[in-house]
Amino acid sequence: MPDKKPKYTKVIEWVRNGLSSGELKLGDRLKTENELSRMFGISRQTVRRAIGELENEHLLTRIQGSGTYVGVNAHMPRRESTMNIAVISTYVDSYIFPKTLRGFEKIFSRRGYTTQIAFTNNSVYRESVILKNLLQKDNIDGLIVEPSKSALPNPNLKYYREMVSRNIPILFFNSFYPELDLPCVSLDDKAVSANAARLLIDAGHRDIAGIFKLDDGQGHLRYAGFMEAMREADIPVHDRQVIWYDSEDIKDFGVLEEYLFKRIGSCTAVECYNDELAYQLTEACKKRGIRIPEDLSVVSIDNSDMAGIASTPFTSFPHPMEELGKKGAENLLRLIENPGFKADYRFDSKPVIRDSIRKIQVKK
Repeated sequence: MPDKKPKYTKVIEWVRNGLSSGELKLGDRLKTENELSRMFGISRQTVRRAIGELENEHLLTRIQGSGTYVGVNAHMPRRESTMNIAVISTYVDSYIFPKTLRGFEKIFSRRGYTTQIAFTNNSVYRESVILKNLLQKDNIDGLIVEPSKSALPNPNLKYYREMVSRNIPILFFNSFYPELDLPCVSLDDKAVSANAARLLIDAGHRDIAGIFKLDDGQGHLRYAGFMEAMREADIPVHDRQVIWYDSEDIKDFGVLEEYLFKRIGSCTAVECYNDELAYQLTEACKKRGIRIPEDLSVVSIDNSDMAGIASTPFTSFPHPMEELGKKGAENLLRLIENPGFKADYRFDSKPVIRDSIRKIQVKK
């Protein structure tokens, strides 16, 4: 007679039997999901369900970036506190970070922590120098990081893994490195981008361009949201309508400008990756005699001051900025107190509507 038990119970029974026999002891690190998947001939998703059940029974603890352990945080000896938190960001002069930093500092200072801040200028080399220095000094209780070029393979993962091995909690903000199983506090980039595209679709637009950042994980998520909304509306997206740029391109918009307008072509609307791009695009439109929204409708993400001071103020979805900083700081402190805390968080966002989207008649 075939075994009707759910497949995930195989893992649960194996762990329970291991505990009973003494083969598994308090603080032991469990085999990886891939190893368990091969061992039992089941999917990683099924393994995760089993681990989740055992976590609920307080038999296992899953620590992001480290692994799964027998018992409740039994393997994590407390470090001697330094009351010092390190913050690594990409750009000091971005319109997002100063307000995010204000959020960090409000929470950390309230709890008696000092904050040491470093900037990578979105350089993975500079990031490596900062991380090596932090490891050498070994005087922080936690690290909060905005990753550099998060969509590209990163050579610094070993430094993050070394910090995890030293029981230093790490939390990413705005984006993350997918190779590391570490928490991140950010805008829900995919969902917000999908809603930005839906604004244009609901206004009757069908020939919509999307401009996204290539070397940034947020850019890839926003692209995914854009494509999801277009697919839901059964609107085909041609290759020419999706335009990618990187961190260096935006520094010299004059070079990028001709390429963008050639690709946008006959599109009636465009979703921009962020306000920095949207501002430069709208100013270039004014120079070229392209009227917004009569000739081109524009929607963006971040709702920075740029959105309101552009020659034609544009609709934009707010980035939580300071609230993100507060949430990131709170979640990092909770990780310091409890390494098993689930510190991931995604912010929703509602658009600030300005006169940059024209309603058009949908052709039947």
